[in-house]
Amino acid sequence: RLQAAAAAGCNAESNDCPEPVAAHPVLTSQCGRAALTGSAHGSCQPISSLLPPVRAAGALAAVFCCLASYRSRPRGALRCLQRRAKKSQVQMQSVSGSVAVESSQLLLIEHLNLNVLSTEVALSFYEALGCSRDARRPMTKTLHSNCGALTQFHTPSPENEAFIAGAGAQRWRGVIELLYEDIDSVKAAAAQVKALLDQEAFKGSALAVGDFEASAEEISVSGPYGNRFVLRVADAARRIALGPASGKRPGSELCSCVGMGSVTLEVPPGSAEPGSRFYEEVLGFSRKQLAPGKWAVVGGPAAAQHLVLHESPDSTGEEVGEHVAMYISDFDSSFQRLLDRGLIFVNPRFEHLDKATTLEEAHHYSCFRFKDVVDPSSGEKSETNDARWASILCFSSWNMKS
Repeated sequence: RLQAAAAAGCNAESNDCPEPVAAHPVLTSQCGRAALTGSAHGSCQPISSLLPPVRAAGALAAVFCCLASYRSRPRGALRCLQRRAKKSQVQMQSVSGSVAVESSQLLLIEHLNLNVLSTEVALSFYEALGCSRDARRPMTKTLHSNCGALTQFHTPSPENEAFIAGAGAQRWRGVIELLYEDIDSVKAAAAQVKALLDQEAFKGSALAVGDFEASAEEISVSGPYGNRFVLRVADAARRIALGPASGKRPGSELCSCVGMGSVTLEVPPGSAEPGSRFYEEVLGFSRKQLAPGKWAVVGGPAAAQHLVLHESPDSTGEEVGEHVAMYISDFDSSFQRLLDRGLIFVNPRFEHLDKATTLEEAHHYSCFRFKDVVDPSSGEKSETNDARWASILCFSSWNMKS
């Protein structure tokens, strides 16, 4: 049905945007076709997706942004997406259980980028979790592992990127939630990870598997480089929202996991609330307090994904070069607000691929980057309000290929 909708949609030159065709009962289709001639820093292959901006309940908090994207996008598709975004303000019940609110500007938390020491070790680990390698990329390039239909892990190693030689593996400072269809799938993934302990490449690593928590239907896992995961059963709403009904990459049907549900980032005491307010006021994200010292940014299809800021006394706020990638709908205004505050960031690691410092350049690369978070009231950085917690890679919505 989605392919039929795409076939009836507009093309790069079209100024007309037809009504959605055979739309999913929960998601309203969004037409537009992005012709891709390359991908920024080899970051992302196109998603065959019809992701709408929706009125979804819930909240959004803060995470720290490095934004990159594809190098070209058709103007006609952009106009079509913008019109569809205005027309598809549907109301729906969020997976967070709140009442419906205004549309989120966060369309998708798309990938995490974490340096590893060995591509082969990373491949074995993520496949054990139920991910599948994006076979469109040769093994000589950064490994992209599909995590369900829409999300990925990107794991560059010194084998395929000389820039990070000697830098070591990156450890995400928080917990990464992976969603599965049922308890059996969770247990199967945990068993596959545990079996890796018998392999020579994993001996002496941080690989570990916790006990099954029946009350929460989850199992905790530590990856070989110390990254922390929680494998959890997805409820029905999240299974639909993060499943192929919202779009999919070729080869993702081989995954046994549903997708990346939430990413928690541990931040210094006193910084979660002002950080979340920064994302609300500067990027137009919604936010919600989950607990004292814990705020969430909610977005993705049907508000199925969370970026959670969780204060920790052990957190220094120092970033180590990792990044989160996400799609946003309010691309131009978000860029301008960051530019006005002097927060646009060019990552020297990826300058050969994108270096947007003006809106025109951001359009050219279909992306921009930032990583500093400031107090939106004063504009000042401080030990608690300065981000540098992690960077986030945001893609413009017109890169979601119908």
